[in-house]
Amino acid sequence: MANITQLKHLEHLEDEMLNYGVEGCKAAVSFLKELRKMLGQQENTGFMQTKWDGAPSIICGTHPETGLFFVGTKSVFNKTEPKVCYSDETIDAWYEGDLAEKLKYSLKYFSELKIDGVVQGDLLFTTDLRKEKVNGEELYTFRPNTITYGIPVSHDIGKKAGRAKIGVVFHTHYTGDELATMQARAGAKVQGSNNALVVQNDTPMDRVGFSRTEMNKFDRYVSKIERMCGICGDFLDELVGAQGKTGDAKFHISSFLKPFFNDQIRNARSIANVDEAMYDLLNFYEEKTNKELSKIKTVANLTKKRNLVYGSQNYVVNNVYKFKAMLALYKELQAVKQMVIDKLDHLEEFRTFVQTEKGYKVTTPEGYVLHKDGSMIKFVNRLEFAYNNFTLQKQWR
Repeated sequence: MANITQLKHLEHLEDEMLNYGVEGCKAAVSFLKELRKMLGQQENTGFMQTKWDGAPSIICGTHPETGLFFVGTKSVFNKTEPKVCYSDETIDAWYEGDLAEKLKYSLKYFSELKIDGVVQGDLLFTTDLRKEKVNGEELYTFRPNTITYGIPVSHDIGKKAGRAKIGVVFHTHYTGDELATMQARAGAKVQGSNNALVVQNDTPMDRVGFSRTEMNKFDRYVSKIERMCGICGDFLDELVGAQGKTGDAKFHISSFLKPFFNDQIRNARSIANVDEAMYDLLNFYEEKTNKELSKIKTVANLTKKRNLVYGSQNYVVNNVYKFKAMLALYKELQAVKQMVIDKLDHLEEFRTFVQTEKGYKVTTPEGYVLHKDGSMIKFVNRLEFAYNNFTLQKQWR
């Protein structure tokens, strides 16, 4: 699943079953099996990248229709009024403030690079690169979004960062003859310059180093998840078919599943116990629907919508074991994903921190993106990164 034309939003591995039902569940298993081949250094078509917490997301390169170099945000792909910037003047016409300044830096320095076609990346720093001592180590640091990154001043990358005017990680290239319909493809081979630090984000899977015991544990996870997908499949399709953002579907409990899981993360909770998670889900549903019902003005409409809520609550009671099976499957997907993340995190060269009132706190990288046959899925430690992302003040706006 998650086959993407333009790279605007990536889904979490465990959310695919909520998005696409049984097909999403099968896709998750397929991603895991491809990952198994990569970990075992078997023949595979997969590709793993480190996910950077950069901002803003920059699209740049040679416009396929005009032949001119351009920069922009994801808005370059707008079907109507695409915001494609060829000069400082066009940047000022579309943008203002800090974002406009970052785009001007991108236009000036990325136009010097030999970019083949159109690429997408995350901006890391411009004038905000700092030299500071963290935990006794002299680092160049930058904070594009939630995470503060640090690289030792003496490291080869650190030396390049110290000379650079701008830093970026390019992760995607595009193919096609028209900008609006270009197709996203994994990877972007762009060489940096003295002015532009281009960080490479290919994850060295040959250095992961799973032991035989860990491989067996991973295999057991995948086998169990595949069995659970078979058990939950029809019910997952039922939930996907019932969800929606408007009309009666807006009040069905299936429409509250992803918001519920996000709420758990905001409150630093995971699914440790399925029964407790079931209780939390029902409380979350009641709280959110009560808020929606309080906005309704007419008695007739209120009665109708309240009956929808009652019906959904009865639906849960009648299918409680299916809901618990779904929650258990979600839990297993989170567990196997975290097992992989824990191994990948040790490969990173950059230090990662979050800024707190008491100073820097060591954290993990944002996560990773697994590519397979033109599709991609993200592996993110949501209790770490997503919690920080939801709760910490952003520096960049």
